[in-house]
Amino acid sequence: MSSCNENYNCRPPPFLERIFQKSTPEDQPQDLKKCLNLFDLTVQGLAHIIGTGIFIMTPGIIKMIAGPGMVVSYLIAAAVLVFTVLSYMDLGARFKGIGNAYVYVYAALGEFAAGLIGIFILTELALGLALVSVGFGQNVEMFFLNGHGRNLHIEYTGSHLIKYFAQNVNIMAILLIVICCCINCGGIKKVVFTNIFTVSYSILALTMYCILSLIYGSNNTFAHSTDPDTGRGGVFPYGAAGVITGAAVTVVSYGGFETVVSLSAEANNSKRDVPLAIGLSFGLTTVIYVSVTLAIVYLAPWYSLDEGTGIPGSLEAHDLTIPKHIIIGAIMMASASLVLCTLTTLARGLMVLSEDGLIFKCLSCVAECTKVPIAATVTAAGITIVFTLAFSYEILIHLVSGGALLTFAAVCYCLIVISYTRTTKPVTESSRLIENEVLPSEAESTTSSLDLEETAGYIQHQEWKVVFWMASFWKLLAVAIILFYWPTGWDFWHVRVPLMVLLGLINISILSYIKFNYYIQPQTDPGFVCPGIPFVPAMGITLNLALFSALDLLAHLMTVAYFAVGFVIYFGYGYFHSRITLRKQKEMEIDFNNETQEMRME
Repeated sequence: MSSCNENYNCRPPPFLERIFQKSTPEDQPQDLKKCLNLFDLTVQGLAHIIGTGIFIMTPGIIKMIAGPGMVVSYLIAAAVLVFTVLSYMDLGARFKGIGNAYVYVYAALGEFAAGLIGIFILTELALGLALVSVGFGQNVEMFFLNGHGRNLHIEYTGSHLIKYFAQNVNIMAILLIVICCCINCGGIKKVVFTNIFTVSYSILALTMYCILSLIYGSNNTFAHSTDPDTGRGGVFPYGAAGVITGAAVTVVSYGGFETVVSLSAEANNSKRDVPLAIGLSFGLTTVIYVSVTLAIVYLAPWYSLDEGTGIPGSLEAHDLTIPKHIIIGAIMMASASLVLCTLTTLARGLMVLSEDGLIFKCLSCVAECTKVPIAATVTAAGITIVFTLAFSYEILIHLVSGGALLTFAAVCYCLIVISYTRTTKPVTESSRLIENEVLPSEAESTTSSLDLEETAGYIQHQEWKVVFWMASFWKLLAVAIILFYWPTGWDFWHVRVPLMVLLGLINISILSYIKFNYYIQPQTDPGFVCPGIPFVPAMGITLNLALFSALDLLAHLMTVAYFAVGFVIYFGYGYFHSRITLRKQKEMEIDFNNETQEMRME
C-alpha cells in the first residue's frame, strides 16, 4: 500500500491517464491466417484505388469541377500524397498486425484520440461502401435495363414525404453486399482471387480505351472545347481553383493505403511486402489515372460527359458499341471489387477496435476454419445494408466527406511522434503495436544490452514533448490556411501573404528544433524508414490540410459530425471497457490482494 501511495503523486489523474494511455503489445496473437504475398497485397490496393477513381468519380469531376485540367488535378494529388505514401510505408513496416490510422494514433497519441479517429474512419468507410453499392444498383438499371429497373426496387409507403432518404429498396445493391460478405467469410484468399480477375479485366479494358482514344480522339477536343451553355472553355475552364478543388476531391481515390495496411496481419512478410505494395499500387494507379483522364478528354468534349455514363458515353458518341459494352463490364466489376475491398477493410477495422475494447468484444471473434473475423464481417455488411436502406444516392454523396485527407494528415503526424517514442523491446510477431514507456519507475529496470541500444540518446518523455511541438505546428498551420481564405478585407499580397510566410518560418523553426534537440529512436531490423523525419511527414500534414480546406462547408460539417459520433461512442462504451483499463484494474486488484495477504500473514 505504501508503495502505491508513494507513486500516486507522480501519476496523472485517473481520467487523464485513461484517455492518454497508449496501446502496448501483449501476448495475444491475432488469429488471422498469414497467406498474402507482395502480389496479393498490391492487387488489393489496385482493386480499391481503380474502383474508386476512374469509373466512379473522374467523369463527374471533369464535367463539374476541373474540366480537362483534371489531368493536372491528379498530378497534384499524387505529388501531395508522395509524403503520405512514405509515411504509410514506414508505419506499414513497423506494425506487423492489423494496421490503420486508428492503430497508429493509439500508439502515438493515446486512447481518446484513437477512439475518435477509429469511429470516424469506420463511419466513412461504411457510408462510402453504401454509396458504391447503391451506385452499382443504379448502373445495373441504367446499362442493362435501359432505366426500366423498377422490378428491382421495393417502394417504401409514404417515403416520398422524407427528402433525401431512400424511397425504395435497391435489391441489387443489397445483393452485391451479401455476395461480397460471403466471399469475405470464405477467406482472404478468395477475396484476392476475385480481385485478381476483376483488376486484370479492368486494366485491359482501360488499356483498350486509351488506344481507342489515340485513334478517334483529337487535340481540339482536349484543348478547345467550349461549353455552349456557360461559355467556359479551354484546358482549364474552371481556372486554378477548379484544378485545386479537383485534386482535393480525388485524394479519396487513393484510399488503397488503408486497404493494404489493414491486411498486414495476414501478410507473410509484412515488413518487406506492405511498404512495397503501397508504393507499387500508388505508382501504377497514378499512371492509370493520368492516362485514362487524358483519354477521356481527348475522346469527348469535357462538358458532354455524364457522371453516370461518362466513359461508355464517350465511346457511344463514336459508335463504338462493342468497346462500350466491354467498358460497362469493367465498371460493374470495378464497383463490385471496390465493395469487396472496402468490406474487408471495414471488417478488420471493427475487429481491431473490438480487440481493444472500444466497441463490443464479440466482434473480435475469428473463425477457426477460415481465420476470418466472421462477426466483424457480417456486422460490417449489416451496417452497410442499413445505410443503403436509409439514404438515397444523392445524400450519400454528401455524407462521404473529405475524411481521407484528415486521416492521411493524422498518419503523417503519428509517424513523427512514433519515431521519437522510446521502445523497450522490438515489435514482435504477436503484437501489432510498439511498446511505449508509461511511468518513469517502469523505465528504470531496462538494463539489457538490447534495451540500451534501442533507447540510445533518449530524452525522458521526449515523445510527449514532440506531441506538444507538433500540436503547435498544427495550430499555426491552421491559422496560415485560414489567412489564405479570410479575412477578405485584408490585402492578400501585402498583409496576408507576409503573415503566412512568417507562420511558415515559425513552423520550420519548430521542426528544426525537434530535429536537432530530440533523438529518433532506432528500429530493430527496419523494413522501410521514411527519409527526412520530421520534415517529410510535416510536408504531408501541410499539403493534406491545405487540400482539405479547399472542400466545401458541408464536408467540414460532416467531419465534425463524425468526430461527435466517435466522442459519444468512446465515452458511452469504450472509456469503461478499454482493454488497457480493464487490465490495469485487474493488476491493481491482484497487487492489493497480495499486499492484503502479506499483512494478514504478518
